[in-house]
Amino acid sequence: MTGSFQADGNLPVAGDGGMPVPVYDCHVILSAPNGEGTITARVSTLPEITASGRSERDVLRKIVEDFKAALIRYREAGEPIPWNESPAKPERGESQRWIPVHL
Repeated sequence: MTGSFQADGNLPVAGDGGMPVPVYDCHVILSAPNGEGTITARVSTLPEITASGRSERDVLRKIVEDFKAALIRYREAGEPIPWNESPAKPERGESQRWIPVHL
C-alpha cells in the first residue's frame, strides 16, 4: 500500500509512546420534547449526569461535557468510576445514542 498506510495495510498509530488515550462509551437516553420543547437526557451508566435543552445537539453537547468532566474528576481523585451495574434502557417514547468519548 502507499500513502500513509503501513506495509501491512493498516493506518499508523500516532502518539508519543505514552499511555493510550482512554475512550469510553457514553450511552445517552433522550426524552421526546415536552410541551415546551425541552429535551431531557441522562447517561444510563452514570445516572448522576443529566442535561436538558431545546435541541438534541445542545443536550448531547452538555452531556458529553459533563460525562468527560466526571470521568476526569474520578480518575484524578484515584476513585473508581461508579458505573451503574444495571444500565437504564429507553422507555416508551425515548431514544438512545451511543457516543464515544475520548479523555
